[in-house]
Amino acid sequence: MRHLLTLILFMTGPLTCLLEGKRNEDLVYTAVMAFGEGVKAEAAGDFNKAIASYRKAAAQVHSANLHGNLANLYFKVGDYGKAILHYRKALLLSPNNRELKANLARVREIAKIQIPARSAATDYFAPSTISIWCWSTTSLFWIGLFVGLILMKRLVSSLIKFLVAVTWLSLVAFGSYATWRADQNVMMLFREAVAVSLPGASGDEASKVALRRYAGDSNEANAQLISGEIVHIDLDQESKLKQHRTADNSIWYLARSGTGGKKGWATSKELLRVLD
Repeated sequence: MRHLLTLILFMTGPLTCLLEGKRNEDLVYTAVMAFGEGVKAEAAGDFNKAIASYRKAAAQVHSANLHGNLANLYFKVGDYGKAILHYRKALLLSPNNRELKANLARVREIAKIQIPARSAATDYFAPSTISIWCWSTTSLFWIGLFVGLILMKRLVSSLIKFLVAVTWLSLVAFGSYATWRADQNVMMLFREAVAVSLPGASGDEASKVALRRYAGDSNEANAQLISGEIVHIDLDQESKLKQHRTADNSIWYLARSGTGGKKGWATSKELLRVLD
């Protein structure tokens, strides 16, 4: 029976790959068509239609240009929260894009959101560097080990061997630490969300998002977030995003601001994850 299943999988495998390839082609075609419709609508000044078209394309594929266009449109219609969200998404795909960085900084300034201070943790140990640190450390470990074996058989002074060994171990230790720090930032990125006001909100509610003491609309606000403010969702004991589903089937996240000064519950419609 096991051999029969193996034979069936072997025979149907190519067909499955062809069907999957056809499905991917359809998704890309749908995204390209939606993107084209968005460009036309944007050129015609119909920003809401353009946003709808770009969102349809973003549901199929991701690109820095696509999310950058969405961010620009949200900025034009005054939805700073979603503008910041899509600038963050675009920068994940194009981390060195100066225009995207400048636009993000401008929106944050207009929305009166404090710009996070740059540090070694955000630059040298950014999530995008984890593969570099991992491969560099692994290569350094094996190269150093190979060089060490060669030096052991050569007539080299013990002092030189000692200095080489200490240097090698120090670099490997630092590389391991850097890989760990980058991995921690990857996890922080997984938890990152942007506070956005709900559609139809007006007045002060259009620029604020309430963090409630407990999950549920009937609970009082514990703190207020500015629409566009970055928060991080807490993790539960299983290292999964801490969430609660209420009777109306709404999903609530327990989140806190970057400084940790604000903490509370908000719905998944108010806290949009950067990595969705």
